[in-house]
Amino acid sequence: MNLNDNKVTSFSSITLLLLKELRLERNVHQAQVAEICGKTPSAWTKIETGKNPLTMEIFFRVCTALSVAPSAVLATMERYAALMSQNGWGVLSQQLSFEEDLLLQEAQNYYLTPGFRNRIQPQSWNFNISVLNGPIYNLDGTINVVDVFRYTLDEQFQIQQKEFKPTHGF
Repeated sequence: MNLNDNKVTSFSSITLLLLKELRLERNVHQAQVAEICGKTPSAWTKIETGKNPLTMEIFFRVCTALSVAPSAVLATMERYAALMSQNGWGVLSQQLSFEEDLLLQEAQNYYLTPGFRNRIQPQSWNFNISVLNGPIYNLDGTINVVDVFRYTLDEQFQIQQKEFKPTHGF
């Protein structure tokens, strides 16, 4: 049995997804992050997608690029790691290859869906809750999570994202 037969990911992969979601939330282009990290845009893309490892040095530079405290990202990562574990995922401390990491594969699938491509872009004036505040456990037993994690945990949401048909107009 290989690791893809199981729901397996790593702390590093969860961190990467949080950084990507934070970058998208703050409307920061990949090239801007790459420049601050001293990487080419294609090198940063390989890191952001999990094809190349995220080093601590790069992690701190990305946090600087996104104007966020590294501790805030790590605290959020710990909460998402706990959520994933509660939902039957193995969260490992070791670096996994893309092929071994089901979360990275599911995330890649999510970012290609019509639902993601047609999402409403966050605006600085809206009341969207930051990725750094999640997951949020509600009194009614529901949990609000960032969509990339919801895609991996909620089969109905996954189907919605794959089958999304944009409407034009009202």
